[in-house]
Amino acid sequence: MPTNGLSPVYDETGAASARFLLWLREETGGVEGRRVAGSAYAHHERCTLELVEGVVERLSALGWIAVHNDSGAVPPLVSPTPTGLAEARVWDEAYADRETRRRYAKAALFAWWDRSGKYHDGGPGAEDFLWSREAYYCGRQLPLEDLEYAKDHLDLPAPVHVGVMEHGAGVFLSFEQLARLVQASRPDLSESDSEVRQVRELAAALTEASHGGAPPDASTVERFLRHSRDLAQAGSRSVGSMSRDMASGIVSDIVSSLLRLG
Repeated sequence: MPTNGLSPVYDETGAASARFLLWLREETGGVEGRRVAGSAYAHHERCTLELVEGVVERLSALGWIAVHNDSGAVPPLVSPTPTGLAEARVWDEAYADRETRRRYAKAALFAWWDRSGKYHDGGPGAEDFLWSREAYYCGRQLPLEDLEYAKDHLDLPAPVHVGVMEHGAGVFLSFEQLARLVQASRPDLSESDSEVRQVRELAAALTEASHGGAPPDASTVERFLRHSRDLAQAGSRSVGSMSRDMASGIVSDIVSSLLRLG
């Protein structure tokens, strides 16, 4: 298995390291010890020389490239080592494994979604993700089909935009997640119960509206939250098990807090 090129290292240097090694292998024809100017990578990748210096330092420490300081160039001349060339071959095999690549795509899409704050505008954009640093696996850009797979197999929430939670404080819940939480707090009611069905329908309407990119309608959000709170509070007042009463009370407190923040 690849050691560092395969693992999702999302900082700028880590994201570029695998691409640099594959580029160096191509530039040298896979010949150990053949020297290439590190600065050439900055022109190829359209990145800064400082980033190249960080990549060179990282790969040199791993023993994947050799650094040649005799020319005085900054970044220095570099060449691939047998260890680095062997690592690149393992990456070739890993990238060719579609199932492993797709598992990475799911993790990468979620990491990018979380890092970029895409919950503010209703979800991730495929084009944006494809050019992010997370979208590179073993030094290569993920194909569009892997992105489509990741999107289809991830349940990325459309969150409730209320109060300070829009600015990242607290926990983001999607409308549908909150509806499921409210329903779970009332096991005494069937799925066909009109009150439970109304909570689900309001959540579905808000979720569908959020997919258009517009902020959710404030009055509809308030109706959804108030109805959810009333349903949960009724459960906490009903006669039943201690665990059910506690669950209903917790959900009621959560929804009441959201109403106060709105």
